[in-house]
Amino acid sequence: MSQTVTIPQHTLDTYNAHYDDQTCRAFSAALAAALGLDEWVTQLGLYDERHDRIMNLIIDASMELVGSEYHAGAGQRLGEALGALDGHTSRLVRLAVEHLNHFVTDKRPWEVPDQIAQMATLALAEAARRALERTLDHAALLPGWRGSTAYYWLLASTQLIHSAEIVLREDPDADYLVEKVGKGIEGLGLGLGEIVRDGHPHPAIRQFHERLTA
Repeated sequence: MSQTVTIPQHTLDTYNAHYDDQTCRAFSAALAAALGLDEWVTQLGLYDERHDRIMNLIIDASMELVGSEYHAGAGQRLGEALGALDGHTSRLVRLAVEHLNHFVTDKRPWEVPDQIAQMATLALAEAARRALERTLDHAALLPGWRGSTAYYWLLASTQLIHSAEIVLREDPDADYLVEKVGKGIEGLGLGLGEIVRDGHPHPAIRQFHERLTA
């Protein structure tokens, strides 16, 4: 059985008063390009499941910003969706922020910018982690201690970025966060160990390694 959701009229009025069609269309067009869709998808309003899903998310995030409790968490979901669009993420985040900034109302100016920044940071962190993960297969083929050091540090970076994402999502699973942070620190230590063993390191590198492995 479906559930009818009633959004307070004052919330809808606030959304409509701050909505900007130009910035919404700019985001929609860039999203269509990122998804490999023809321009007619947005011009004619034709249906595409992927495009419609993310456009609904930016609407939901806007509603969240003007105080709709029903749409709580929409900004986080938008950030996760944009972070999965790889090379297009940074441009889409910029356009999404330009649109969402219209919903910084006089009633909540101290809260809304934080929510927008959290969405953008989560999206860019996810995109950065995915990009780093794609480098690992190549780094693993590099010979010698330089290659193995780079591999371990890139791997550590992915784990630490994942830790940041968990914090940004306010994930209640503390054990998962501890696991990711631990693997990140372990990777840093393994990379340092490669340098210490074969790389004739600066004394400071030895000191860092001793501290991490103590």
